[in-house]
Amino acid sequence: MVSGAGTSLRDALGQKMDELSEALEGLDEAKAGQRAADAEWCCKEVLSHLMGDEGEDILAPFRQIIEEDTPLIGIVTGLPYYTPDRQTMSLAEMRGAVANRYRELAEFLGGLKDADIARKARVPLFKETPIGEYATIAQFVGALNFHLTDHINQIGNARQQVGA
Repeated sequence: MVSGAGTSLRDALGQKMDELSEALEGLDEAKAGQRAADAEWCCKEVLSHLMGDEGEDILAPFRQIIEEDTPLIGIVTGLPYYTPDRQTMSLAEMRGAVANRYRELAEFLGGLKDADIARKARVPLFKETPIGEYATIAQFVGALNFHLTDHINQIGNARQQVGA
């Protein structure tokens, strides 16, 4: 039986995608690619980061958690993945790619059972966080939502700095 918790995870991720869409509303192509400060990403770099590494399957770690007992999940942080190919993508294409990626994950989460959501993985990146090194799928998704919130705020800041 599908879990109410799975539905909640799906809905929470959908809400983050709505917030991302609102943060990007009315942004033009030129401003989306304009970087305000050397240390900050432009809006398109943030979207590229949210798209993940080319060829990366967003569902892979979640499937691994369900299929294996406490698998090790390595997460690389801080990379925008803003490749030359992605630099030629339009803002609309990037927005669509991010939306598709997270819609796929949301649909997957919505179909999980309680037992699936309670399964754990070892995620060393989370060791020094309140979640701890051993995270359930629900906690992993909570961290992902926090990550998305951080980047939604980053887009808002970048827009403000470039006058968008």
